[in-house]
Amino acid sequence: MNKSVFKFCLTAAVSFSAGFVVGKVVTHIQMEPRQSASPEAIQYQHKMEAFSFFYKTMNSLFEGTYSDEDGSVSPKFLEDFREHESRFGGKCRLFINNIYPDYYECTAFFPSGDVFMVGIRRDGHWRLSGHRRVWGSF
Repeated sequence: MNKSVFKFCLTAAVSFSAGFVVGKVVTHIQMEPRQSASPEAIQYQHKMEAFSFFYKTMNSLFEGTYSDEDGSVSPKFLEDFREHESRFGGKCRLFINNIYPDYYECTAFFPSGDVFMVGIRRDGHWRLSGHRRVWGSF
């Protein structure tokens, strides 16, 4: 066998073996349980969950598919929503103002011009726990 062919085959075998070992190490590192996420990452995740919960709940309220047995909306909020639903316009925009442990103070703006302060509580599950109209037709 030619010396250059032998060197090429030896180099290829060593490279393949090294790549295999490095691949196994990287795969093993990726499969290990992750360290706990940073507090900022957890807070961001909860904030996104709060947005998602609010918009899903409001969609179900506007579509009439919300079930009272769900318990994710306080009775007072539900009563006021049903009383003024025809004016709201079917859409709203939510802004989270303050975040406390397991409680979010938010502002919901409706196309009708109504503005509500909304509380979203997280104690095992999400819940629209309180509201207060700050602007709009009373």
